[in-house]
Amino acid sequence: MKELSKMVVFVTALGWAGFASAFFIGATDVGGADPLVGETDNLSSLGACGPGGSPAAELCWINNFLGDLGESPATYDSSEKVEPLFYNLVDGSSTVIAFGLARPSEYFLIKKAGWWGLFENVADADWAVIDTALISPGFNLPSDDFEISHIAPIGRDVTVSVPEPGTLALLGLGLVGLGLRRRFATI
Repeated sequence: MKELSKMVVFVTALGWAGFASAFFIGATDVGGADPLVGETDNLSSLGACGPGGSPAAELCWINNFLGDLGESPATYDSSEKVEPLFYNLVDGSSTVIAFGLARPSEYFLIKKAGWWGLFENVADADWAVIDTALISPGFNLPSDDFEISHIAPIGRDVTVSVPEPGTLALLGLGLVGLGLRRRFATI
């Protein structure tokens, strides 16, 4: 009976794990918070990227930063840059913001005032979700105007396959079946 109890607890925990970090705006699941990879108020901080906030200077900073992390160079199509961009607070939070991306990508860049932030897009490739409590106060987020200067998808397109809840339920039933088979085979 101990084994069966352990299996039920494991399957229940596995089922709830998919919902542990999800944020919602209304009925739309926007995923969990995307991790901050780097931020700066000076695009030339990691090399000679040139002055100002041009797409070339932004890409230079991104690739210098990613190179220092051992990552391959990223791409940046300035025609995909969206400006200005309005965001929403996720339901029940005063620090987590979310907005839809132009396309799903492996990273995204945000610019607000004189600050740039590079985020790895891991939770939901269609949404940018940022916990503003974890970024520099220089971003001034969330703010009353709910506006970001611009956002740009960085790097290659990504497709994320997420198991449906039915798939997790089937996996759970299979594990319960294996547990029951083992239980009754030893009797």
